Amino acid sequence: MKQNKYFNPGRFARLFRNDLLINQKSYLFTLAGLLIAVYIFSLLGMRRSNPSYVQNALYLPNFMFYILGIGALLSTSFPALKDQIKTSTYLLLPGSTFEKYMVQFVLRFVIFIPVALAIFWIGTHLAKASLFSNPESGFDPSRIPDFHFSDLFKQISTFRNKFVVIVSVFSFASLLFAGSAYFNRFALVKTAIVIAIAFGLVILSLVFFSHLFFPAETHGFDIELKAYKIAEDLYNTQLAAYLMGCFSWIFFLVLGYFKLKEKEV
Repeated sequence: MKQNKYFNPGRFARLFRNDLLINQKSYLFTLAGLLIAVYIFSLLGMRRSNPSYVQNALYLPNFMFYILGIGALLSTSFPALKDQIKTSTYLLLPGSTFEKYMVQFVLRFVIFIPVALAIFWIGTHLAKASLFSNPESGFDPSRIPDFHFSDLFKQISTFRNKFVVIVSVFSFASLLFAGSAYFNRFALVKTAIVIAIAFGLVILSLVFFSHLFFPAETHGFDIELKAYKIAEDLYNTQLAAYLMGCFSWIFFLVLGYFKLKEKEV
């Protein structure tokens, strides 16, 4: 059958098992390191005497840094591509480009990200369970609120905005994942440089068009964006941000796939 050329369950399973056999120690050490890091940083933060500080200023910043760490780990996808000899061996493995790409996608997105989120939850609860009351300082760990993922979205009012934030994070993760397929070595650094250059070019283009279309209002590097409603509670600038956040992952994942396919040619 023609589809067997692109995806065969048996080949996919063998590629998946092969990756686990080769990198199982690396994966286990990474997960253990994440748990230890979450536990230590949560424990140190929870020793603060003000419970409200723990809830409002510990969990969210720690989680943001944790997400950045997960993103950095996503940029280590396709580990065989970091070495020329391993790359040649990897590309010669029996399996389609799509299957090799899907193995990494399943490992990083379907398995690693949920496990990493569970590790953050476990680490914060273990840290709280490790604390003891101190009557002299008035420290009482029972007053520290438990961590819940829903608390991270308390400042976001609508379900639509919550959904956009989650999908935008997925899009950013897809960018880092595609960067690992695009660049052979130092993928995270090179991807960060590309992001910085692209962001700078976008800013410069906005400045240019601001001077072009609104010369009277624009001075120097000012940016003039005319916001107007296109729905009862939706502005044009919001819609543009929503579209970029919710659909850019399609471009990044397709880009990563074709870059991997290009390496096999």
